[in-house]
Amino acid sequence: MMKYISICTAAVAAAFFACVQTVNAQTALSTQQSLKVSFKYKLRPLDLLEIRVFQEPDLQKTVRVAADGTIDLPLIGRLEVKGLTIQESQEKIRALYDKDYIVNPQVSVFILEYSPQRVHVIGQVNRNGEVRFPPEERMTLSKAIADAGGPTRIANKSSIIIKRRMPDGTTATFEQNLNKILSDENTVDFPLEDGDTIEVKESIF
Repeated sequence: MMKYISICTAAVAAAFFACVQTVNAQTALSTQQSLKVSFKYKLRPLDLLEIRVFQEPDLQKTVRVAADGTIDLPLIGRLEVKGLTIQESQEKIRALYDKDYIVNPQVSVFILEYSPQRVHVIGQVNRNGEVRFPPEERMTLSKAIADAGGPTRIANKSSIIIKRRMPDGTTATFEQNLNKILSDENTVDFPLEDGDTIEVKESIF
């Protein structure tokens, strides 16, 4: 009997440690993904930031990026950070403090809360409107339509229109076949970008 209990205890312990290792691995992967995102991420309005200057506690501040892409910091006032990476924003703040206030300041910028990215789904879906997603998540056409409640019964799923605002101010238009994306494993699901508009038209049949 004691031998049986020992075997059971060992099995439970092994399962427990295997579970812990899995959780730790998942946490590590999540952290790596987060670090990867923050390294290349460019600051946007509504991002919540924490600014720290080493050995200068009075200069520590939590601030949300304003709609115009600026933040307001002690001593140096308002500055634009929209479109900058974390490293670029740190250097910009460091240079401004170094110029008039602190000798060789060490500045750290942390993202406490990302501004949500979003696409707009309109037309023949069950819930017209915004679909939001975090920057570390890859949003695709089929997922956006699914998150919008899926296409209606009369939706033209073979001709979905995606409109995208390009950096030069022009609008690019793409046409995708949702039926083919869902039925053909060799068809790549169309990757969406923040600000895209997806229009699902009514079928003419």
